[in-house]
Amino acid sequence: MAYEPRALANLLLDLADEMRLPLTHMALHKVAYYAHGWRLAETGCPLLTEEFEAWEHGPVLPTVYGAFKAAGRTPISFRAERFNPATQQRSVARGNFSPADRAFLRNILRAYGRLDALTLSDMTHRKGGPWDRVWNAADGKITLGMKIKNQAIRAAFLAGGQ
Repeated sequence: MAYEPRALANLLLDLADEMRLPLTHMALHKVAYYAHGWRLAETGCPLLTEEFEAWEHGPVLPTVYGAFKAAGRTPISFRAERFNPATQQRSVARGNFSPADRAFLRNILRAYGRLDALTLSDMTHRKGGPWDRVWNAADGKITLGMKIKNQAIRAAFLAGGQ
């Protein structure tokens, strides 16, 4: 099942808190990217309902960026919210995550959550990887929205990880 990015980010933050792994804004995007990539490689199905975009410091989910930009470079201590225009109310973004998906995300955090944001960013900048092929497109072509396609992410992870 594909999840709304803010709900996934909140679950990653909750799990990271349980594991005593402080996540910064940049690290959160990279951990989400690795979770998405490994899910694509394992099942062929996306973990997220939004495509990653190639930004200067690596793959970014625009809605997650907007939700957490106030955290800056410090570990995130709050959760992303949704706004309901009909009720004019805000609520914490949550998803109905299966136990298997929660276990999968814990494993991703065990593998990547202990790495600092700059190390994770360097890893996603691998030459020839999905981010690199969008950010440094051949012939200087600009990809509309700088979207990193799921097919490219899946291919990279099937070839041995990003």
